[in-house]
Amino acid sequence: MFASLPETAKIAIPAALARDLLEGAERLPLYKNKEYYSPDLQAFVFAAVRDAYPDHFDWIIDLIKERVAQWPYCVLVQGLQFDQHHRLFVALNRAFGELVGLPYQEPRAQLVHYIQPRTDIRSMRGGLEVERLHTDAVDWQMPIDFISMACVRPDGGGGGRSRVLDLDAIRDEVKTQLGNDTLELLENEPVPWQLHECWGGGLKWRPVLSESSICWRRYTINLALDVNGAKLSDEMLALLDAFEKVVAASSHTIDFMMQARELLFSDNRKQIHARTAIAAGDASDRLMIRSWINAT
Repeated sequence: MFASLPETAKIAIPAALARDLLEGAERLPLYKNKEYYSPDLQAFVFAAVRDAYPDHFDWIIDLIKERVAQWPYCVLVQGLQFDQHHRLFVALNRAFGELVGLPYQEPRAQLVHYIQPRTDIRSMRGGLEVERLHTDAVDWQMPIDFISMACVRPDGGGGGRSRVLDLDAIRDEVKTQLGNDTLELLENEPVPWQLHECWGGGLKWRPVLSESSICWRRYTINLALDVNGAKLSDEMLALLDAFEKVVAASSHTIDFMMQARELLFSDNRKQIHARTAIAAGDASDRLMIRSWINAT
């Protein structure tokens, strides 16, 4: 049994306001995805779209910032109209910081990233990694701050439902089910994370939990252990197994289906996320676009 996304984590955009924002974005030239890697272009697109209707733009951004800062640390924006060349998407994201990504390489590394079932990473343990609760960019020197994801087309069979679990619930469940000593160990004992090749490979050691953040993706820890030869005590390996079971079974997990034209902003430090299985697999036409944002 899962929880529903609370109404306080939703923002409905009036149709007239959505049309104005789209109009402001469509006044700009067309840009290729790769061009958005330029921080200067990001800043220019942000300023141009905002300046077209500053009151409307600021109203939306202020609301998103207010809602994403509180439980459940995400907000679903409904009713926006996006242009095909992502100018409005980039402008809204740039209000929160700099859009960042892995070095450009289709199909998996783009600043405005296309998420499709055919590009999902398969787990060494079976299934798909995206179906397990996780933090994004744990194979970076520091995971990114925010995730922004817009739905272009949902899966026609009802698969690919979004799931999120917040830091507060995770800490409470660990304390209740595994004990306060376990919570302190997860906060104080670093574990190895396999770094992406763009960071030179190698390892980064950091804890799973702190009082204000979570960093979790078992797949990346396993890579550090299996590929890079990192070592952990039997106690810590057993603890990680127990922690994974606790978060996977949590009744506090929120489950919801994103629809076309909906935009989800999430705090990547204060929650973990996943999506449900898609029965059609690679044949599904589900399409999401995502950007990672580092706060500035």
